[in-house]
Amino acid sequence: MKTLCLVLLAAVGYQPLAAQTVIRPAAPLDSARAELRDALVGFRDSLITVDGAAARLQRDFRTASAPSLLSRARTMHDACVRSLRAMPPARAAVEAAHLTNPKRVQLRRELVVALDSLKGVLRYCETEFSAMSKPGQAETVRGYGNDRAGRVQAGLRSYERTLRGFLQIMGIRVLPPGVPAAG
Repeated sequence: MKTLCLVLLAAVGYQPLAAQTVIRPAAPLDSARAELRDALVGFRDSLITVDGAAARLQRDFRTASAPSLLSRARTMHDACVRSLRAMPPARAAVEAAHLTNPKRVQLRRELVVALDSLKGVLRYCETEFSAMSKPGQAETVRGYGNDRAGRVQAGLRSYERTLRGFLQIMGIRVLPPGVPAAG
């Protein structure tokens, strides 16, 4: 009986416990991937302002005053313009990446196509919200701004899905803004 207890105790004690598992941080990026990450994160951060402006416009468009609606349309326009200006360096970094792995090359092509599509969405945003931010257009913003902002957000989500796949295949881990890196 003592032998059986010792064998069972040894068998149970041999199993590694999950609480004792050590999670090691990811290996540091080489300089080329770090540059690529920095360019893409900078561009992503500019897109967050577009998303935030759209969310504010959608949040209370029914009850906002006319000056508030015009201000939100101006904010949306300005955010889209800033993102359009931030796009060329990100695109150049993606195109300049020296890739040999066929899957990485394919996903880079998809990301470039997604950037082109997003450029069209941001230009649409710039045009639509430029017109809506003019004096006397508050009711246009109230009536159509929500739909236009939703279209822009749909374009952002599409780009984000493609970006996520590219970063994953590149081995680049990007945390959401505000999340501290484990260290």
